[in-house]
Amino acid sequence: MASLLHRSPQSTCEFRFYEELGDFLAPARRKRSFLHAFDGTPSVKDRIESLGVPHTEVDLILVDGEPVPFSHRLTGGERVAVYPMFERFELGEANRLRPAPLREPRFVLDVHLGRLASYLRLLGFDTLYRNDYEDDELERISRAQHRILLSRDTGLLKRSAVTHGAFLHATDPRRQLREVLDRFQLDSRVAPFTRCARCNGKVEALDMTSMAQPPDEHDPDRDHPDERDPPPGEPERRDPDPGEPERRDPGRTPPTGDPDSPPDIRDPTPPKPEKKGRNDVPANVLSGHGATLSRCGDCGQIYWPGSHLARLRQRLAEVGVSI
Repeated sequence: MASLLHRSPQSTCEFRFYEELGDFLAPARRKRSFLHAFDGTPSVKDRIESLGVPHTEVDLILVDGEPVPFSHRLTGGERVAVYPMFERFELGEANRLRPAPLREPRFVLDVHLGRLASYLRLLGFDTLYRNDYEDDELERISRAQHRILLSRDTGLLKRSAVTHGAFLHATDPRRQLREVLDRFQLDSRVAPFTRCARCNGKVEALDMTSMAQPPDEHDPDRDHPDERDPPPGEPERRDPDPGEPERRDPGRTPPTGDPDSPPDIRDPTPPKPEKKGRNDVPANVLSGHGATLSRCGDCGQIYWPGSHLARLRQRLAEVGVSI
């Protein structure tokens, strides 16, 4: 009883989160300042993440008007302003909290983003995806291979070992693609149809003297039928209960698979099939697309510009992506 009577009072700080960082907060705390109570002298990073915002989303912290690092200790009475990445405002490099951009943007996606993985591969970006990745494995791959971890799981992105990561605010795969291109300024790096949508291998023009298997079309709708874009006028597909700041209970075992993603999109890639003769390609495809056939160097899948291409271009053009 005596220890309770002599317990030190909690300290408070005034916090203000700007722009899209408000999406992680309770509605009553968005677009306004609020008081936050705490014990001891915690780091500002600890308090920010306790309020629901992953450190991967923060690019600038001002305490009483001065930029500070994540390790800055709070004592009480401060005013803390927290900002996401600025696109139209120049910051001194010494003030930025996000690590330097990777020289070559490469990605690893969590188990719920199979359709986005197909789109990123379609645009030529090195993208690892498997529908049974565990959180520990995603963290290890991101760190060891210097890959940007894309997720809608705030708990995963709060892990201190995750240095390059991004939370996806959109739920529609095409809008997620637009979000990734904007955040990492990738429009100039788009190289359509240079990676396999199924296995992430590099795709090159096919040597017509050696054919592998009947060709296939680049089409994320085929690989992810449950994630098809909704017809005009219908609401887009959304994740269940997206309003909670914490998307996953940290004590719960992560899902072993994504019901919206097919089992055939995996890394590492399946064994390369035995090559066969050019007669294995249907004659109408060979005669109509022989000059534009291409093959994945890893899984052997053959591609050609089928009739779906105009539809695919139209769908991506709706979110400002040209192929």
